[in-house]
Amino acid sequence: MNETSRDLWRRRVTLTPDRPFLVDERRTRTFAEADAEARRIAGGLAALGVAQGTRVLVGLNTTTETVLVHQAVRELGAVLVPLLPGLTADELEYQVGHSGGTVLVAEDPVAAELAPRLGAHPQLEQVLLGDDVIARLAEADPVAIVDLPGYDDRSPAQILYTSGSTGRPKGVVLPAGALPSTGRGYAERFALGPEDNYFLPLTLAHAAGAVTAQGIALHAGCRLTVVDRFSPSNFWRQVAATGGTFSILFPAQLNLLLMLEEQGPARGETPLRTVLTHTWHEPFRERFGVEIGLTWGMTETGATSVLSVPGDRPDDLPEGYVGVPAHGVEVAIMEGARRLGPGEVGEIALRHRHVMLGYHDDPAATAQALVDGWVRSGDLGVLDERGRLRYVGRIKSMIKRSGENISPEEVESVLAEHPDVAEALVFGVPDPVRTQEVAVAVVSERPIDPQALCEFAAARVARWKIPRFVTVLERPFPRLPNGKIDRSSVIGAADAGSAWDREGVLA
Repeated sequence: MNETSRDLWRRRVTLTPDRPFLVDERRTRTFAEADAEARRIAGGLAALGVAQGTRVLVGLNTTTETVLVHQAVRELGAVLVPLLPGLTADELEYQVGHSGGTVLVAEDPVAAELAPRLGAHPQLEQVLLGDDVIARLAEADPVAIVDLPGYDDRSPAQILYTSGSTGRPKGVVLPAGALPSTGRGYAERFALGPEDNYFLPLTLAHAAGAVTAQGIALHAGCRLTVVDRFSPSNFWRQVAATGGTFSILFPAQLNLLLMLEEQGPARGETPLRTVLTHTWHEPFRERFGVEIGLTWGMTETGATSVLSVPGDRPDDLPEGYVGVPAHGVEVAIMEGARRLGPGEVGEIALRHRHVMLGYHDDPAATAQALVDGWVRSGDLGVLDERGRLRYVGRIKSMIKRSGENISPEEVESVLAEHPDVAEALVFGVPDPVRTQEVAVAVVSERPIDPQALCEFAAARVARWKIPRFVTVLERPFPRLPNGKIDRSSVIGAADAGSAWDREGVLA
């Protein structure tokens, strides 16, 4: 069944109108109540000129009301372009311009960052800023429920910006069928149903919130609890207060919860039944009595992914195991154009009907990453004879810090603007809490204050992209025969223990 997200929403509202759906610490909305409010917001957007195919920039915080705005955009058949709160004005402005969005709806902090720069974007036909923007939109008459000519599960529905392996973030264009197919894959694999409650402490600007969480709740007909951010000190209180049973968290977040384990519940005394993450975390499972599930996927795969099977235990599985394909998903291990056999290590590739349509306005990158319907991940893996995927490592130089993908080249290009930096090389170093930390080696003929360098970066990139470890070198980086920096040599010689540590200064 190739549903659009509009189809899935309408089916769910029709089947279970009075069932609880959207939950926060203030109130709970039923599916029917959420639908009525979303259609009023859609009416407000339509009054701004939003129609089928319009790209709508949404710079809102993580709230239940933002979920309703997402649905309102989908109801009109428009294309949702969420903007992540916490990005700098430069980063936000790039996405506004690159996406070609013509309508902007934003509250602080996104509104405050963009307001002084709107004159640089003449393509913006309508701008609605302020902390009451959702309430203002909801004052409109609700839109009628109508069919959209030519709109199907392969129509563009979202552009999600995610850091690529090089340069600026790329805009991943997802089809309207990505949300329902992802929801089905997760809900069926983990037997999620009406009694469940997806607890979402992650941003609605990334795939986990914009696609996976909403798709699961709509397919399973369960509650979706939204909190503004992940807070280790508030997590267990919020879960208990709202009755969360299922969540997806990053390994760094599990580590943080273990560091504050004295604040957590006694083993087994939490409604949280299962947490999905990227690597097996036995200490978390043992301490809190919460089952661990595994997942591997990308924004480019439409958030549909490889998932572990309930009951899987690491003692019975190969090291690095992440699961088997979800419903309708095909996984292969590739070496160039050749498909490898069981036990051979190569690049993980994933294919199904609702992977990305491509990178927005970037045909070269699209051609490289999307080959004959296969998303080429840039990750290394191996399949066994039973189709179980084992993750080996990243081909790309991507840094993964607390669940955020950070492009080294993006940070390098910013640091290269510093007048005293001749060259900069950014890379990830292992961290027991955040998975990786950002480190940089810079070449300069003059002394550089590492703290001042980080402050320079802080004015231009989001806080999580600012290097923690800084090493200043007087001699140029070693080079390969082709003239490129010998990254392996520089990274291999790096020593975080002797580098300047930003957290040490802050402490």
